[in-house]
Amino acid sequence: MHARTEHRGLSRRSFLKSGAVVAGAAWAGCALGCSKPEPEAPATDPVVADAEQPGGNDGSQQQFTKASGTDQTFNVCCRPNCFNTCMMTATVREGKLVKTAPANFDDAPEFNRICLRGLVSNENIYNPERVLYPMRQTGERGSDNWEKVSWDEAIADIAEKMSGYIAEFGGSSIFKASGSSVYHATSGTPGKWLGTIGGSTMGGPLDNGNMYGLMRVYGYGGHPWPGNDPRDYVNAKNLFLWSNNLTDAQVHDWHFVADAIEAGANVICIDPIFTQMAAKSHKWVPIRPGADMPLIMGMMNVMVEEGLVDTDFVREHTSAPFLVKEDGTLVRMSDLGVEPTEGPVNPLTGQPTVVNPYAVYDEAAGEAVELGAIASPALEGSFEVAGGTVRTVYSVLLDEIAKFTPAEASKLCDVDEDTIRELARLACDGPVTHRIGWGSQAYDNGIAPSSSCAIMAALAGQLGKPGANCSSAPWLIIGVGNPAVLAAAPAEGVTAGPTIAYWNMPAVFETGEYLGAPVTPKALLIHSGNPMCTWCDTNLMRDQVFANFELIVTLDYMMTDTARYSDYVLPAAHWFEYEDAVTMGNTYHVIHSEKAIEPCGEALPDMEIMRRLGVAMGLGDLFPADGEAFLREYLDSDAAKALGITYDELCKKRAIHGFGGQPFMQWQDLQFTTGSGRAELYLENPTPYGVNFQASKAADLSREHVPTWFEPREAWPTNPLAEKYPFVLMSERPRFRVHGQWAYNRILRELDPEPTVKINPADAKAQGLSDGDIVECYNDHGHAVAKLVCNEAIRPGTMVYPKSWQSDQHIAGGWSEPLSCETDPVLCNQSFMDCLVAVRKWEGEK
Repeated sequence: MHARTEHRGLSRRSFLKSGAVVAGAAWAGCALGCSKPEPEAPATDPVVADAEQPGGNDGSQQQFTKASGTDQTFNVCCRPNCFNTCMMTATVREGKLVKTAPANFDDAPEFNRICLRGLVSNENIYNPERVLYPMRQTGERGSDNWEKVSWDEAIADIAEKMSGYIAEFGGSSIFKASGSSVYHATSGTPGKWLGTIGGSTMGGPLDNGNMYGLMRVYGYGGHPWPGNDPRDYVNAKNLFLWSNNLTDAQVHDWHFVADAIEAGANVICIDPIFTQMAAKSHKWVPIRPGADMPLIMGMMNVMVEEGLVDTDFVREHTSAPFLVKEDGTLVRMSDLGVEPTEGPVNPLTGQPTVVNPYAVYDEAAGEAVELGAIASPALEGSFEVAGGTVRTVYSVLLDEIAKFTPAEASKLCDVDEDTIRELARLACDGPVTHRIGWGSQAYDNGIAPSSSCAIMAALAGQLGKPGANCSSAPWLIIGVGNPAVLAAAPAEGVTAGPTIAYWNMPAVFETGEYLGAPVTPKALLIHSGNPMCTWCDTNLMRDQVFANFELIVTLDYMMTDTARYSDYVLPAAHWFEYEDAVTMGNTYHVIHSEKAIEPCGEALPDMEIMRRLGVAMGLGDLFPADGEAFLREYLDSDAAKALGITYDELCKKRAIHGFGGQPFMQWQDLQFTTGSGRAELYLENPTPYGVNFQASKAADLSREHVPTWFEPREAWPTNPLAEKYPFVLMSERPRFRVHGQWAYNRILRELDPEPTVKINPADAKAQGLSDGDIVECYNDHGHAVAKLVCNEAIRPGTMVYPKSWQSDQHIAGGWSEPLSCETDPVLCNQSFMDCLVAVRKWEGEK
């Protein structure tokens, strides 16, 4: 077990052990950390204000920028992947950011919100520990022995090493890894650089359960978690929140729930913990961790038993009447002797599609017929078709649902039978909206809760109308970019390298191959993420992955856990310091984010860093020299023109709605983007998801035809490991950080100063612990040491920590250490909640 034995913090001394110490720096200026002297900062320190609410552009300038005396105001978009993209104004005086404030969406005032994190972004920019210059580690990785180098020297050295690896081992020897720290138009530039050299990706599949589960049933709806705009919540009669603590985790969406409550909606919160969201709800359902799927299946059992299923909707808009053969495939007209025909060309493949209609059963005629040939095909039954026995999809699904009587479901999910019956009735009393959070999918069985919930909404007919919806967090990608701008153009004979989950990397280093193809990992470039802090199993990551790369380069503006274990840290510009367009988020707008200030120190935008690296590696200018040139080319697309979006128009309006109606409503025509165009209750051809599938570890894919229950790998009472490690360790997404971002923000650290872990007081007493004790949570993977907080809201047998504290903020260890990176071979997801630990008072390292 690896642990830190002292409380370390970065300091200017640790930055400059091999360089000149910079004496004296104003808090508001850029001359901080490892910086060189800059002009004095203005007398007024940066302040945070929410009183200023600037209006739209006055039309006299192309950009939103306004001047008042010596002050200028810029339109900026906060985008740390809390899923919101809040617009804000940045007031600049004499080149320094002095004020932040919310800004207005002129056509969507419901999104005129910003949280405290966004408003104190100036403290991130002017933080004393900000990385301002290219830094090279002179000691071993993690030693914090750094020297300042010039951009020319850093780029030349990195390019030389990478070019050498490519010449000897091929482009696949160069890896890229990223997380989800920022989303904007230029965030794809490292991907284009990687594609150009035929590089590989080290992936960390994150929060995939909800996405894959929903898309199994509804298809891809234009964004990963298809569903209605949250402004539709006011139309719901019953609003289900599944493991979704919006009041903290996604605070910008909480007010939509509050609006729904004021409009008369009944809010039901299903969560193991009595969260603030549970306290705001009309009904809280405490559930066993990892058991959402049995509860949902039990609810469907009641729906069937009590005749609550909307059979007309199910027959007309789902795959329920389709016929399943004994081999698990569906009956099509070709099975009945009708030759397929050629359909329209698939624009993705350039090949004609094949038209081979599904068959259903006509009970009156006693034969299978083409879908659509009769108005009321059989929903249930077993029939002889084309020389074999077939059953309807609905019959197959009902067999699985029958296993989950209220009594059986109650045993698994620890919710009483009467409550299960009540929830089933509420789920059919529409309009009903389900919002699925991140807790239920963070186990090895995490794909089943969302797919079963999506099916339940279909059985209840609660789709395709105001207030009726099933989705996860509303977050979308507005596809307005010119594809050519970020398309990679590998040299002749260069093929793309593989995408490999980080937990498979130790085997790749050992064998030199992945899925039978040779791969020799040599260099790793990391951007927009902090995997050493936010991915599972820090010790494996450090000792078996990072340690095996010969060169690691991180782009960041803070010295994160990942940066510390790098050879080079290249200072990245903050989003106030460069121009970009934001095309992802939950506001359904494309947003222009202006450059408000010059980058501090020698920081550069990611795009410029990748441009310089590309030039040094002989790849030419992969990207334009500035944000405006890039955005003019990026927005020169048919998709952007269809929405009336050009660079000039976006600068003028600041934000342009770019997705569906106002508010956006998914599936209103009940045309789903599945192969059949219906909500599919049965998965014909299950495949593994994610990036870590290896045939030798494949599960029985037949289990995936319909939602199937299996226990979490670790966090379950019957697991023998529970005797040694009796607590399920769960994380919460904190109000004062987004993943690892804002970890060093001194304003927020006044409110949230140190790592803590919560426990039920009865459990603490049984362990001989008291509120305020310093405790160690540990298992075979690692440990974390934090202050204990006794809280009646915590379910007995569980412990809850706020995620993403950096390792140097802990007394020892870190919260990602105890988390195993093992995963189900179908879902291939990091199972953040599937963890058992023990707890004891911290006595120091033994």
